Amino acid sequence: MLGKLDGKDFAILELLQKDCSKSKKKIAKKLALPLTTVHNRIAKLEREGIISAYRAKVDWKKLGYDVSAFVQITVNYPNKDYSQEDTARKIRALHGVESACIVAGTTDIIAKVRTKNTDDLNDFLLNHLRKVSGIDKTTSIVVLKEFD
Repeated sequence: MLGKLDGKDFAILELLQKDCSKSKKKIAKKLALPLTTVHNRIAKLEREGIISAYRAKVDWKKLGYDVSAFVQITVNYPNKDYSQEDTARKIRALHGVESACIVAGTTDIIAKVRTKNTDDLNDFLLNHLRKVSGIDKTTSIVVLKEFD
């Protein structure tokens, strides 16, 4: 069972989420905590699996991926050769898919996709995504501006 987290733990988590490359020393200074306290709390958060990975924030536009879209996907359930989770995993494995989430509501899966332009998005939808077993239909929502 996980130990109880307090405001200091959540403050550390918030800073790490904004910039995981921040040193423990900088976090300690920002939060006015002793360095050993920050070190021990981060170690505990890692040990308990609350922090499971550190990731780089990528500027996709600088890499030439100017279009992002959320694709709502409806799964065709009558076929028992696959599950909704299998379909989501296959979608996530496609190049350009940042995430695939099973959701409740009028759709079954939502995928976040990044492509170089709208022609690439069209190619992705027609020639890659719609060829995944289990997909019945898709609806795309193109992102105009992102806020992280």
